[in-house]
Amino acid sequence: MKHLWTLGIAGWALFALQCKDEAQQVEPATQGQRGEACQARNDCQSGLACILGVCSKNDFQLTSSAKHCDRVDCQNDSDCCGSKPSVAPAKCDNRSAICQTPSLPGCVTTVCTSSASCGGGTCPTGYCSNTAATCTSSADCADPCVDGFCASSGYSCSSSLNCTSGSCSTRYCSCTNPQYNPSNPICSDPDCVNLCTLTCSDERCVADTSCTSNANCTTGGRTICSAGSCVECVEDDNCDTVQGEQCRNHVCKKPCTANEQCPLFQGCKNGDCVATGCQSDRECVLAANMTSSQTGTVVRSNEDARLSKCLPSDADPKINTCKIPCENDGACGSQFQVCNTGYCRFIGCDTDDECRAYLGIVNEMETDAKPFISHAVCRE
Repeated sequence: MKHLWTLGIAGWALFALQCKDEAQQVEPATQGQRGEACQARNDCQSGLACILGVCSKNDFQLTSSAKHCDRVDCQNDSDCCGSKPSVAPAKCDNRSAICQTPSLPGCVTTVCTSSASCGGGTCPTGYCSNTAATCTSSADCADPCVDGFCASSGYSCSSSLNCTSGSCSTRYCSCTNPQYNPSNPICSDPDCVNLCTLTCSDERCVADTSCTSNANCTTGGRTICSAGSCVECVEDDNCDTVQGEQCRNHVCKKPCTANEQCPLFQGCKNGDCVATGCQSDRECVLAANMTSSQTGTVVRSNEDARLSKCLPSDADPKINTCKIPCENDGACGSQFQVCNTGYCRFIGCDTDDECRAYLGIVNEMETDAKPFISHAVCRE
């Protein structure tokens, strides 16, 4: 009886193993085509992978080029303006004074005795209190005795001492700009305002922020003109030294003293935060709980951060960055990347036309706002 019981148990065990083996080998009757739902790799037809629950192609037969795409607007300032003038005609030379300057710059309305003390303004005449005649001093308001009568009051007198002398009213600087006339036709002349204000910087046409004096610098806290550019400071005294600020590269800021004051993968060197990159694979793994804006590194959300490697950056081989290896193109989140030598890389370019397609440079036309044509260039 015991023997039969043992044989029964053994039979059930064999049956269970056979069922388990059969369950593991079950394949769907029809494998999914591209775009159909899936749960596992073998749910999809050959050449497809189950990516985010959908049968998708995971290798695209694309190679990565070492070249990259640049948008080029210009080589010099004139390229940015096309046929649009960048300098106003001579008739507009005094337009600012006529149309925009009601008061004389440098003039302050203060008590004066002569125009020389009014900083470009005038010191108008006063008025005598006894005669209402104009005067520049009280001496001009004297009432002399002439032939026994005071010249102004008509009273009898034996000398000028018997006559009442008037005082000259207080004089104030007049700061009104005599040229100011906003109704002048020059103020609405389009030849004076429809000008190109763009400049060529690093092959891109940008707003001209150059300056010739501090008066040209009025926005963004950059109020000092230095070497033709508007900056925040040129020396420490331009900054809030009480708060410990220093002028560093023309910007007021407190110098750092520790790496912890800098973003991740940056270190404090001589008071400034500079890029250092990652130092080890472990650092990349431990940094995975930080957002990409804090680390400057994008980790694909469907990958395990423990796969991260600290490797030279594609942009600067001297600086290491965190990378996650890939096995196929489908593992790369961007449609412009392929899996190359085990890591996702930009597919790059071989021709200018490829870059034109990538940058979307189409239907370019010169307009008043954009009087230039952009070009796509494929470069090493």
